[in-house]
Amino acid sequence: MCGIFGYYSFTENKVNRSAFHDSLLKIIHRGPDHQNSQYYMNDKIALGHVRLSIIDLSESANQPMQVGDYHIVFNGEIYNYIELKHELQDAGYVFHTSSDTEVLINAYDCWGENCVNKFNGMWAFAILNEKNNSLFCSRDRFGVKPFNYYCDNNTFIFCSEIKPIISYYPTLRKPNFNSIGLFCREGICGEIPETWFENILRLLPAHNLVIKDGKINTYKYYVYPEKTVAKSFDQAQKEFYDLFIDTVKLRMRSDVPVGTTLSGGLDSSSIIAALRVFYDGPHDTFTASFPGYVHDEYVTANKTNDIFKLTGNPIEIDYDNDYLEILKRIIYHLESGHLSPSIFPLWKVYEKAKNRVTVVLEGQGADELLAGYIDAFAGQFIMEKLKKFEFLKAIKSYKLLKKNYSISDILIQLMRATLPSFAKTFSRRYFLKFEDVLIGNLRNFKYTIVPAVKSDSKFKEKLQAAHQTTLVNLLHYGDAISMAFSIESRLPFMDYRLVDLAMTLPEDFLIAEGKGKYILREALKKNLPDFINSDIRKLGFPSPLNDFFNKNKILLNEILLGDRTKARGIFNEKRLSKLINSDMNSHLTSSRFLFRLICVELWFRIFIDDD
Repeated sequence: MCGIFGYYSFTENKVNRSAFHDSLLKIIHRGPDHQNSQYYMNDKIALGHVRLSIIDLSESANQPMQVGDYHIVFNGEIYNYIELKHELQDAGYVFHTSSDTEVLINAYDCWGENCVNKFNGMWAFAILNEKNNSLFCSRDRFGVKPFNYYCDNNTFIFCSEIKPIISYYPTLRKPNFNSIGLFCREGICGEIPETWFENILRLLPAHNLVIKDGKINTYKYYVYPEKTVAKSFDQAQKEFYDLFIDTVKLRMRSDVPVGTTLSGGLDSSSIIAALRVFYDGPHDTFTASFPGYVHDEYVTANKTNDIFKLTGNPIEIDYDNDYLEILKRIIYHLESGHLSPSIFPLWKVYEKAKNRVTVVLEGQGADELLAGYIDAFAGQFIMEKLKKFEFLKAIKSYKLLKKNYSISDILIQLMRATLPSFAKTFSRRYFLKFEDVLIGNLRNFKYTIVPAVKSDSKFKEKLQAAHQTTLVNLLHYGDAISMAFSIESRLPFMDYRLVDLAMTLPEDFLIAEGKGKYILREALKKNLPDFINSDIRKLGFPSPLNDFFNKNKILLNEILLGDRTKARGIFNEKRLSKLINSDMNSHLTSSRFLFRLICVELWFRIFIDDD
C-alpha cells in the first residue's frame, strides 16, 4: 500500500522538481518506508511514489520501478501475483524481485491494457511507456484505491490524494459547490467523479485512462454479470464456501504482520472463521468498545476471540474527549466530509492497530453484496417476488421479515429508492425542514451520479447500485483513514470472483428465512459459533451524536454561526439557529444533517482558509 503522484505535460512546460517532490511528501503517511521522484522526457513527465512496504521489503522493490521501457507507480496489492508470475515465467519473462509490482508491469507488457482483467486485487497505478511517452492509468473494479486528477490543455497531474495536487497548483484550491451541495442534501460524496475541489476529478472504479499522442481516453473495463445462473442451493453454498476461503487466504499474503478488525457481527467473524480453516497461528483482532452501552460489540467479539484463540485488542471509545480535534484530522485525510459520526471509532481502532500490525482484514462490502441491509433491500426483494407472481413466497417473506425488522422502515427505504428527485426535495423542505438551510452557492445543484445497472433481477440491480454508490463512499473513507496511520486495509468481500458469483445467484439465496446474507450464513454455518450466525442485528458503531450535540450547543453555534461561517454565505442563519437549538432527541432529529454541515465548515477552514 502506497501513494502515487504524477505530472504529464502536453506542451513544453517542465515540472518544477523541487515543488513536485515537496508536494509528494504531503502524502508521506501513505508511504513512510521510502519516497522517491523520477523525471523523464526532459522533465516534461514526473512520477513520484511513497512506499509502505508489504510484499518484498527489499530496496529492489521500491518505486518508481523500471522494467524495459516501462516505468510504474502503483498503489495497492495484486493478490494473485504469484499465480500470474508463474504464467508470465512460462511465457519467458524473467523476474528480479519478489514484488507484485514487477508482476504488474510485466503483465502489462504481455497482455496490454487487458491485463487488468487478470488482476485479483485493489489498485491505482500509472505506467509510462518511455518509447512513445504514453501513459496507462487504471483504478480497480470497485474503487478500493483512489485516483484523483486534474487536466487542462497543458498538463495532466494525478495523485492518490488531492493535497499534493493543490500543493503543486495552489490555484486549484477552490470549492466545488455542486459536490458539497450533493453531500449536504443526499450524502453523496466519494462515489461521483467530482471531488470537493473545482476541476479536480476522480477516476471512477473499473475505469482505465490512457494518454497517447496528446489525447486522453477513459473507458470502463468491467461490468457486473447480468444473468442469474440456475443451480441448486447446495451447489451454490459449496461454491461460495470454497471461494470465500480462498479470498481470505489470498489476502493473508504478506511479509508484515496481519490482523483483523473484529466487530460482534457476521462479516468480520466470517473472515476469522475462514482464516482458521487454513491458519492456526497467532492473530490480533481490534474491536471498538463502548462501555456502558447496551450493545457493546466487544462483549461478543471477546467470545469470538476465545473460541478462535485470537489476541483481542479492545479500543475504548470516548466521544467527549477531543472529538472536534480528531474530526478535523479525519476531514484533512478524507479531503471531504463524511456521512456518519461512526467514522470516529474507526479512527481510534486504526490508531491502536498500527502499534501491532501493518495489514488488517476487514468485512467491508458484505452488506451491499449479499443484501445485509435488510431495511434497504427487503422491499425490492418482496416486489421482485410479486412481479414474478410468486405470491406465496412474497407473503412468507413478509411474515418472516415482520418478526425481526420494522416494516415501516422497509417501506420508507423502498419509497426513498423509487421517489423522483422533486419528491425528495419536497420532503426535505416541508417535512424535515432541512432544504432551506442551504443558500447561496449551495442553493442549486445537479445530480452527477447514474450507476450502471443491468440484471435480469431488479433486486440485484439494486445491489449493483449500492455497490457503485454507498459502498464506494465507504471505501473512500476506509482507505483515507487506514492510510492516515500507514495501515493497509484488505477486504475479502471485495474479491471480484465473489462479487461475480453473488450477482449470478437467485435472490432467494441472498434473502431467506427473514435474514439477509443467507448464503454466507449457511456456507459457514459449521465454522461460525451460533451466537454469531443466528444474530440478525445490524448494529454498526454506536454514535451518541444527539447527546453530544445537546451538551455542546454553544460549540455548535460557535462553529456554524460564527463570523467565518456567516461570511461564506452558504447557510441560512435563522433556519440553522433553529435546528441547532432544537431538541436533538426528537423523532425528526437534525443531528446527522448538522454533522454534515460541521464537516463542510471544517473542510473550508482546513483547505480553503488554509488553517
